[in-house]
Amino acid sequence: MFAIDDLSDAIDVTREFLTPVRLWMWLKLALLVFFVGGAGFGSPMSFGGGGGFGGEPTPGPGADPGTSVDVGEVLPVVIAVVFVVLVVGLVFLFVGSLFEFTLLESLRTGEVHIRRYTKRNVGHGTRLFGFRVVLGLIGLVLFGVPVLAIVFSTSETVSLGLIGLLVLLAIPVGIAFAVVDRLTTVFVAPTMLEHDLGVVAAWKRFWPTLRGHWTEYVVYLLLVWVLQLALTFVTGILFVVLLIPFLLLLFIPFLGLLVLLVGLPVIFLGALLIQVPIVTYLRYYALLVLGDTDADLDLIPEQRAAVRDGGPDRPDGPGGGWTTERDGLDGGNRGQDDTSDPWEYDESRDQDDTSDPWEYDESRDQDDTDSSDRADDTGWGDSNGWDDGDDEDDEANEDDRWQ
Repeated sequence: MFAIDDLSDAIDVTREFLTPVRLWMWLKLALLVFFVGGAGFGSPMSFGGGGGFGGEPTPGPGADPGTSVDVGEVLPVVIAVVFVVLVVGLVFLFVGSLFEFTLLESLRTGEVHIRRYTKRNVGHGTRLFGFRVVLGLIGLVLFGVPVLAIVFSTSETVSLGLIGLLVLLAIPVGIAFAVVDRLTTVFVAPTMLEHDLGVVAAWKRFWPTLRGHWTEYVVYLLLVWVLQLALTFVTGILFVVLLIPFLLLLFIPFLGLLVLLVGLPVIFLGALLIQVPIVTYLRYYALLVLGDTDADLDLIPEQRAAVRDGGPDRPDGPGGGWTTERDGLDGGNRGQDDTSDPWEYDESRDQDDTSDPWEYDESRDQDDTDSSDRADDTGWGDSNGWDDGDDEDDEANEDDRWQ
């Protein structure tokens, strides 16, 4: 099964991409990971509270009415804070949508060029941003309306059955939204980049592949969630180990402020650098699964060929798995740049030179029409073994020898 086999292939591809370690490349990848590491819109928006804005609050028996908060004074501040958070979130989401394609281009080419790849994919990033906003609004309506109805309810007690029903509805809907967002980020976005499509058109192109190999993608989703849990645990331990020296330095007099000013950026950067190989591995894993289930959507044929010694066909995949026909970075005639085996005998050389080096060339006889000179050139033209140019004397000497 590709979803299982590609786990090890993704390790090899990730190692080839990240090694040897180049600091500037890792720093640029850390910037990309900061925006795309979450892989989607899926930050849940929680709504809740212990009271409501509807009606005047009824003070309890021991409450002081003078300490009650005027909703009219607090509401503008709350609206301003929500507006700022919303704007910052949308800007972050927009940049993250652009950087999704910057990261994909980097994984495909093996080089990280943020400005070049981002400028090239502004259209794709904007479409992905719009799709994520729409997806978030749908989720906000599905979850927000019932929650707001409960929060702003004027009834003194809220039915526990209603809350339980809302929770039961939220679980499957939340999972469905998470799956759609994940598939869009790691499979539909590469399809957009490979065939220059919009989000909806890319979903239509990817849907037959998903439907035809749904077991592969179910296994992929399960393995990815398990991997993310395990990797989150490991990175948490590494983060704590990285944090311990700074915490110890905080207790040294006169160094506390310096540690905070220098240590916090270092810790933040260290956390991002730890995430670089993890995000890279997970993205390569998804791209390998996508290319194995549909060769026409393969975004990394060269990397696949490198880790598989030329990309051997797999008998259990669609069309025998990956083949070398799609080798290369550009679309179209991939695999035609250099398909030769450096150790294979080149028969074209026989077509260029079909002559036998030991065969006698009769064309030289045609160039030299003097047969006597040809015989003389051999050194055996006369009795002395040398040609003196006097044929009559040679005949006389021959006659005298036999008399």
